[in-house]
Amino acid sequence: MRKCVSIFLMLMIFSSGSLALERFVKMDWLEPDSFVASLIQYPELVDQIYAENDYQLIWFDSKHNSYLESQLEIIEHAGFSSLFSRQLAHMRKLRENSQWFEYDLLATDTMLLYMSYAERAASSDQGKEWFFQHSLSGKLPTPSRDAVLSFFVAIEVHQLDQLVNAYTPSSQGYQQLVSSFWYLKQYEHIDLPLYRIRKLVKSGDTLENRDLLIQRLQLANLDASTVRTDVSWYDDTLVKLVKEFQSLHGLKPDGVIGPATLSWLNLALNDRLAMLALNAERSRMWPEQRDTIIMVNVPSFDMKYWYLGEEVFESKVVVGRTTRKTPVMTTKLDSLILNPTWNVPRKIMVEDILPQVVQDTAYLEKQNIEIIKSWYSVPDNTVNPELIDWNSINPNTFPYKMRQQSGQSNALGLYKFNTPNPRAIFLHDTPSKHLFGKETRAFSSGCVRVENADQFASLLLETQGIDAMEHQSEEMSSNHAIPLKRRIPVHIIYQTVWYEAGKVHYRDDVYRYDTFSYTKG
Repeated sequence: MRKCVSIFLMLMIFSSGSLALERFVKMDWLEPDSFVASLIQYPELVDQIYAENDYQLIWFDSKHNSYLESQLEIIEHAGFSSLFSRQLAHMRKLRENSQWFEYDLLATDTMLLYMSYAERAASSDQGKEWFFQHSLSGKLPTPSRDAVLSFFVAIEVHQLDQLVNAYTPSSQGYQQLVSSFWYLKQYEHIDLPLYRIRKLVKSGDTLENRDLLIQRLQLANLDASTVRTDVSWYDDTLVKLVKEFQSLHGLKPDGVIGPATLSWLNLALNDRLAMLALNAERSRMWPEQRDTIIMVNVPSFDMKYWYLGEEVFESKVVVGRTTRKTPVMTTKLDSLILNPTWNVPRKIMVEDILPQVVQDTAYLEKQNIEIIKSWYSVPDNTVNPELIDWNSINPNTFPYKMRQQSGQSNALGLYKFNTPNPRAIFLHDTPSKHLFGKETRAFSSGCVRVENADQFASLLLETQGIDAMEHQSEEMSSNHAIPLKRRIPVHIIYQTVWYEAGKVHYRDDVYRYDTFSYTKG
């Protein structure tokens, strides 16, 4: 191990990539004009790794090769990295042509690349960039010192498969998505026709292509062993399976096959594989611990609160509409605000409220909104709206701010769950309770509206050991803050596929963050 450390320190001195690979040309591992040389990301480090191994082949065990290539294949299907797709394509070609020396060099270099990716994907900034903004195509930094040393050790003890596993998520959620991926992969080359209907299909109806319907249901990894095979109509055993399929895809589980159910049934197999792979890789970003934590998953319009490792509260949520997306982020809940007032964000004031006031000057009074000069309490802070010439204002240069007073009609409802952050994103109650009855709930301006906020507030105080009765007399005052004894991590995540309660669940890509195109029929 001491030798490994000294070698790693030597890497910091040598920097010539072409010189590092010349040795392999002299050893006849590479042709002078080999394309493999142009693919190597870390030539100096690769040379030092082989020097430590007395220039012997490293990837001679097919099981180890398979472990690495399988992980790269998942990243390839996820569709966010042309870099990994290129490396894997050349590794396959070299293996198929039995070009074992070139394969070995490229596999070693790609393993370093994979470790660098794995270390950085868990970082919120890097992960958000690759999985939601820009693809991974350029060179990655050298893996950490610990990663490189673990590579040396894995080579020495012949455990490269375990090294791959060490840089792959071990969570049950990740493993189940990968398991579903490989289950579906076996059907990749089967040309399965689209399932078509002429009208809504209801229980008892005669079915055309009943077997095709069952096959398409099975692509969601559903067990069809209990479905009857001796009937031609839409019987109860098949209705039950369709209801399960609907539930797993966020649809009303009524058993009626209509446009929404048909769309998910006809999701192209490659797209379903891509969803599984991409969301498996995204799961690297999310915390595995479920001690005390709040998690909001935007595509499922759902929030969960864990306390001491147990899920103690679940709620439907309303998230930002597509033009004002709720961001993927991590923050902390530090206090509960009773009867909050609402400082209207400037974007909402300019784009939503001011046009309403121009049309109806009584709008502000109806909505209990006051115009103020600043957010701070100063003498004569409020502005009389009757003194403003609304017909001549320019919304973009409007010099004032707006605040909605507390009350039942306040946009934040009666509870604000305060999570200080630069983007002013927080959880809150809402007077628009009817929105929770909709399947798709992307209606807010970015913040997260929580159903049954009163129950959530009571449970928060209880789990924090705070006596709600002590604050009961304060409930009618505005902005009464109850500081939490312990801040609670809040993770707003984006998973269009996830594993829960023994099943893999799918949802629509509400913000179109997935890096592949839907081809649902």
